[in-house]
Amino acid sequence: MSQGGEGAPRRQVVAAALLILAGVLVLLVPAGDEGRVLVPISEGHGLSAVDGVGATLLACGGTWLEVLVVRRLPYLALPPRALFALGLLAGLGVGLLIASVFSGFFWWWAVGATTLGVAVLVLVPLTARR
Repeated sequence: MSQGGEGAPRRQVVAAALLILAGVLVLLVPAGDEGRVLVPISEGHGLSAVDGVGATLLACGGTWLEVLVVRRLPYLALPPRALFALGLLAGLGVGLLIASVFSGFFWWWAVGATTLGVAVLVLVPLTARR
């Protein structure tokens, strides 16, 4: 993979991870300090301006990281079954995270975050190699 003008994969992964971390830290601001809800989503869920900033940082970092992983997949040489399992875990995790906003069972986000986290913890270190 050409490195010209793109920067090393490791630096890009670190930069994307820092954006994700910044987004998570902004989203951890207590609800009482966020201000008023600008966009109500469901009972008990809504976006404030602080949530919008955190979600934007998280989306930018996550998308950048996803692009890096997808571009490096041919170089990772993962067996098809492992690749399918990781894709299934990541998709299930994202689906449960989204569904937790709209469902009555609030704690689905923890299950979704865990399954997505497993896929990320396997793929990101492999992507940052070399």
